[in-house]
Amino acid sequence: MMKAARAQVAQAQSSGIAPENGSLHLQLIALETDLKRLKSCDRISDRITMKRDELLPKYRPFVERYLAENEIYTNSLFAHVVVWLFDVGEFQQGIEWALLCIEQQQPTPDNMKRNWPHFVADSVLAWCEVQAENGQAVEPYCSQVFKHVREDWRLNERLTAKWWKFVGLMLIRDEKGKPKPSAVFDIEQLKKARVIFQTAHDFHTNVGVKTYIEKIDMRIRKLTDG
Repeated sequence: MMKAARAQVAQAQSSGIAPENGSLHLQLIALETDLKRLKSCDRISDRITMKRDELLPKYRPFVERYLAENEIYTNSLFAHVVVWLFDVGEFQQGIEWALLCIEQQQPTPDNMKRNWPHFVADSVLAWCEVQAENGQAVEPYCSQVFKHVREDWRLNERLTAKWWKFVGLMLIRDEKGKPKPSAVFDIEQLKKARVIFQTAHDFHTNVGVKTYIEKIDMRIRKLTDG
């Protein structure tokens, strides 16, 4: 019995392979081996490919089993899988499981200095900014995360302001996806954007919304006079 257990540990250490029904201890040994392999990849694109094509298919079933058992305990395997989901752009599953991590008070992986709310807010905002710049949709993930930014996550002022700014920019984008108050004809929409930009400014004065506020005021005056 002890010989078989030692063999499983040795296999996990050398190959990163643990039995499908193996203990969390064995999975974590395998995970350490895979994390070393991941770290050895010099290109970010190679790391993403490894996470998407190899590590997530390998470890996701263990997370699903952990969640199905409905027993809460510190599970760093769960934490790593959640981070990988964001890294490969699987935001639907990533956000859902990150919220569970927050609820369960799971620590973030050891190599991360941010807590879960800051990690999720940073990751989704970065994705939203790229999407918006390319004229692509940002929903439903933008609204899902902004709801928490607005209502219950105590993020630092800078990140909070950046989120409010982004939401304001979405209200004044033209048909090409560029923020342009002069392209908006709805006064109420302009007023709403102004309030949002002012909130961003109140959180962090250097977030860069003063010019937008001034242009919105000019646009409202022009529409009103016209």
